[in-house]
Amino acid sequence: MRKRRVVATGLGTVSPFGLGIEAYWNALLRGESAVRPIERFDAGAYRSRLGAEVPRSIYDDEALRKACGGPAEDSAFFMALAADEALRDARVGPTFTDADRAGCVLGTLCASAREMMMIGRAYLETGPAPSAELIDSARPGYQLQFVADRYNLTGPTSLVSTACASSTDALGYAFDLIQLGECDRALAGGGDVLVESIHGGFNSMFALTTEAPRPFDRDRDGFCIGEGAGAVYLESLDSARARGAGIYAEILGYGLSNTAHHLTATSEDGAGEALAIRRALDAAEISPDSIDYINTHGTATRYNDATEIRAVQAVFGSRSSAILANSNKSAIGHCMGAAGALEALSTILVLKNGAVPPTPFTRGNADGMNMDMVRGVARRRDIRHALSQSFGFGGACSCIVLGRWNGLDAKHD
Repeated sequence: MRKRRVVATGLGTVSPFGLGIEAYWNALLRGESAVRPIERFDAGAYRSRLGAEVPRSIYDDEALRKACGGPAEDSAFFMALAADEALRDARVGPTFTDADRAGCVLGTLCASAREMMMIGRAYLETGPAPSAELIDSARPGYQLQFVADRYNLTGPTSLVSTACASSTDALGYAFDLIQLGECDRALAGGGDVLVESIHGGFNSMFALTTEAPRPFDRDRDGFCIGEGAGAVYLESLDSARARGAGIYAEILGYGLSNTAHHLTATSEDGAGEALAIRRALDAAEISPDSIDYINTHGTATRYNDATEIRAVQAVFGSRSSAILANSNKSAIGHCMGAAGALEALSTILVLKNGAVPPTPFTRGNADGMNMDMVRGVARRRDIRHALSQSFGFGGACSCIVLGRWNGLDAKHD
């Protein structure tokens, strides 16, 4: 069976930098960080008080929320904002007439967690009488249902929750669906929220920084949680050409594996992570020598960064030092299930614009670091092929390979 080529033709986001792709990309290029003391809840009782929150002006904008269809849950609100922008950018929608050929795959980890906490408090304080709307919005699938209903996406739909790899898997699954002809186009990505219960849990694991997230730095001491949403409009190359769409990049391959090692800890040797990278490269039909840039998982924890270094070394060997790398997590925090989508957006824009944003706060390389970390200022470079990788709890490892689009028929520029 002939596999179809898949391209990205629309991008959208809401991030800790605010609303829209332009605000997100420009802040990344300038090396800014949205990491601040948390405002949405009292974090004073915790070891770390830091987070990267979507601006309160967006949260509190009732007109904006109403324009998005009035979602009752915040990750769905974020995802609707990102999806609206991606569809406008792709010049499609807002609803689809050939809806059975349009899919939707979203990834999330913390969606509806606030609502679950609200229901718990309601039971404790007033008895079992939460509203029907609250109960509905507390379902993990609420985000997917809201987005699919809003845009009349009646083709293949799925919600993925593979911890920090969730929205990378969502993009990969959507890529598979289009490549294999199950649908012609798909809205893919995911939204997530900064929730006190999750912040408290990571605090108890000593995984959160008390100063600043410094991925791959010798003095790293953890990450902070972020929030937001990323959306990518994917379609077959034939579909994009038929309607004269602008193309950002081509999705070349998707690989996943499981470390089968521990519920929360990364593997010690990086073998499971390396397997996902190799599978993505094999699916893309390119060699490790073709990768010019890696958007790392880069959590800034002692063990995760060390494992990722070993995985990259295992796949790329001595050529690792020629690969540019960065981590978005020091800029926007670790956006949980939405991290992969936001990082894929950054990777696509790196390919499109030929510039790699720096990693804020990272000063020196960690022991054994084998990639050329971009620090201080953005680095201009002609990037042909890039890797965006996510490694989550439960051993979930997911990677996507993306290629620069040059308007030619050749698959690999």
